[in-house]
Amino acid sequence: MTPWPEQPMSTAPPLASRTALTRSARPSPKASLAKRSARSTAAPSASIGIRARASSRASFQVSPIPIAASALISDLPETGYRPAGGAALTRNAEPATLPASRTPQQGRVSFGGGLSGALEGIKVLDFTEYVAGPFAGQMLADMGAAVTKVEPPQGDFWRLTNMVAADESRGFISVNRGKRSVSIDLKTGEGREIVHRAAREADVVLSSYRPGVAKRLAVDYETLSALNPRLVYGQNTAFGPEGPYAGKAGFDLVSQAMTGIIAFESQSTPGPPRSITSAAITDLLSGMFLAYGVVCALQQRHRTGRGQKVDTSLFASGLAMQYRPLLSIEQFDAAPREELLALVAEARRQGRSVDEAVAGRMASGYERPGAPAVATNPYYNVYATRDGHMVIACLNNRLRRAAAAVLGVEDRRLEMNEWDSALLGPDEAAALNRRIEAAFASRTTAEWLTRFEAAGVPCGPVRLTEELFDDPQVQALGMMPEFEHPLLGKLRQVALPIRMSDARTTAPTPSPLLGQHSREFLRELGYGDAEAQSLIERKIVRASE
Repeated sequence: MTPWPEQPMSTAPPLASRTALTRSARPSPKASLAKRSARSTAAPSASIGIRARASSRASFQVSPIPIAASALISDLPETGYRPAGGAALTRNAEPATLPASRTPQQGRVSFGGGLSGALEGIKVLDFTEYVAGPFAGQMLADMGAAVTKVEPPQGDFWRLTNMVAADESRGFISVNRGKRSVSIDLKTGEGREIVHRAAREADVVLSSYRPGVAKRLAVDYETLSALNPRLVYGQNTAFGPEGPYAGKAGFDLVSQAMTGIIAFESQSTPGPPRSITSAAITDLLSGMFLAYGVVCALQQRHRTGRGQKVDTSLFASGLAMQYRPLLSIEQFDAAPREELLALVAEARRQGRSVDEAVAGRMASGYERPGAPAVATNPYYNVYATRDGHMVIACLNNRLRRAAAAVLGVEDRRLEMNEWDSALLGPDEAAALNRRIEAAFASRTTAEWLTRFEAAGVPCGPVRLTEELFDDPQVQALGMMPEFEHPLLGKLRQVALPIRMSDARTTAPTPSPLLGQHSREFLRELGYGDAEAQSLIERKIVRASE
């Protein structure tokens, strides 16, 4: 049996030809796929790889990967799927060829470009979908692991959400960097045999199935560890493998709701509860915890020679992130908590709003442990300026005194070294807040930044995400490397925020196409070309052609 090859940093994995895919016809700063194809019909090949901004370090050469010139998108059949304002996208179309418009990229990549990764030689089978599990796999790939994403014939469902091309979405691209893709029907015996062969050689398996599904597909920990006792099996679920919620389905929003995040974040602002929408926060945290647990298990295996199972969940991760709200100093917090819960229970029994019960209790002087005291701490807050918004962030009285001096306000709470927001009554604190808000509104953000920075006060403007792609600090840190995607062209994607002095920490290739590496994967496992072709023709394996 042929072992999996190591994946050197300097060369992208071989790329098979891919079904021709269409992009949305929405106006875009990027050239359309059809235009790129038309410009490049005479070109013999394309390439895929990464390059970094000029501020990055360590140069390397990405070798070109042959791809035949593509047929135009208009030649593909209509499927009825049409994104907002765009042309129809085609999924699972007949095999065609890819555009040939890419040349080898010579560039510099940050985070250790030209070096091998710390996890080089570690082989990972990634069965996960959506966000949390794939993000864990991407973190391992960034650190040099050879991660093969095992997808069902239709692909990871995250590919199908707001597609920008058939089988490609922003969500999928953002959490699957640096992986290979194989597409296998695990509901068939032959499909399961393929992954069992691979599991015998793997170091890590990542799974995100609901409890019971992995066992039905014969890719659960018990089955695979019997084949390979050294296997580290990382499992992420919505609520964990046991307990009354274990069988429940769930995504990030459900976890935010059921771990108190939504209620807690909403208590300082009027209106109904709101989720954190800027990031799938429990998804990402759960993925990070899963990657961390896997690496720890690999280290323990180095000592013991044995693999093990690593469990994380969105629910547990949502709890773990609340380091302040879920700290209870029982002598202070137990009795008030029980009083609040009694009011909530009574409101529910009577069919009244729980929000009213909580608001009434807080109006009587109750402060939830760890709650943001925005109204009584004006030195750690967001403010509207004449032309935008900015923040100041002072966590000791020395900095608060400096901020008060810049603002021209007096606050008797700053006369001592310790901070006690309750030294001002509600009316007095509200009056001070109004004076501070009026002061901020009198000048522009730039004017205030100059004044606060001169006084040593931590501060910053509220930035749009669109501004960050060319931000000088982002460029200086190499946090926005460029990738060449075989269908979508140039991508700029945020890097892993870790630097190592002797290892690269961001994978050199973008997310894979569906089934892009199926044939080479079968070859590595000892399947002959005829066997592989038979598996593909019988739809046990899907491969890009």
